[in-house]
Amino acid sequence: MSELLEDVESLPEEEPLFQSSGTVFEIKSSDGHPVLRMIGIFVFVICGLGLANGLDFISPESGLVRPHEWINGMAQGAEFDSAEFEGTVYSEGEPLVNATVILERKNADGILGVPFTTQTDSNGQFEFSGATPGLTSIEITRMNEDGQHDAVRHRLILNPPSFFEAKGYTSIDFDIPPTESFSDVDCTGNYSDGSCLRIISYFDEEMEFPLIDESAAGLYIMAGWAMIGLSLIASGFAFVGIKKSSRGMIQTSCVLVFFTAGHYWSACLFSTMAFALTFTVPRKSIILDA
Repeated sequence: MSELLEDVESLPEEEPLFQSSGTVFEIKSSDGHPVLRMIGIFVFVICGLGLANGLDFISPESGLVRPHEWINGMAQGAEFDSAEFEGTVYSEGEPLVNATVILERKNADGILGVPFTTQTDSNGQFEFSGATPGLTSIEITRMNEDGQHDAVRHRLILNPPSFFEAKGYTSIDFDIPPTESFSDVDCTGNYSDGSCLRIISYFDEEMEFPLIDESAAGLYIMAGWAMIGLSLIASGFAFVGIKKSSRGMIQTSCVLVFFTAGHYWSACLFSTMAFALTFTVPRKSIILDA
């Protein structure tokens, strides 16, 4: 048997099938740079600003920025005659007919002019066209047969036009207390017909919170919930961006949190800065051996 094996040629030594040439490949990656993590942490903090702003919006009576200030601020740049105003006057639960309604009027220079005046109809309703948006005042008078007429005065804010409308629309209802509530109020004026006016002013109690359209207040709260939602979604993108050092995730978070505004537009400002910083981070080099 051994003699047969001696005649068999030995197996050749194994030669390498592949040998590295020493060449390396460099690939540029948009992700993975450690600086992106730092920017992601910055964006995560900005999401907190947007969240705080949203919480402020859904607490209109205790927030840092209230709907009254928000609406009045938007009205500052509106046309002086771009508000439409309507409402209904009630007394003891019933519409008040033929009540006199006087609304403050301002001209294009913001100077007080001759006020608007109208009467309520058979349903207690009134309307004004071409009023000035923003903070204003109204006086409603009930005419009594004995000549001692009753009036109430209110501070209110008229809505400015929205982005999609040429006019701002406001609807507010009013209630005049019963005649007995005016019995202790001095009747002043002594007009030529012998009549006088008993006035109850709500200016002091409405100094901080003037009357506003309830639908406008509702939109303000809805905007707050939208900001909270965007902040949470943006923080999720920021978290993933931090974990993976992902430029795209961090940039997406910047865009989303921009629309949460933040107090005094802080989220808008800082998110824009963070978004710009992502473009200054160089792409990471990945070396592959050939």
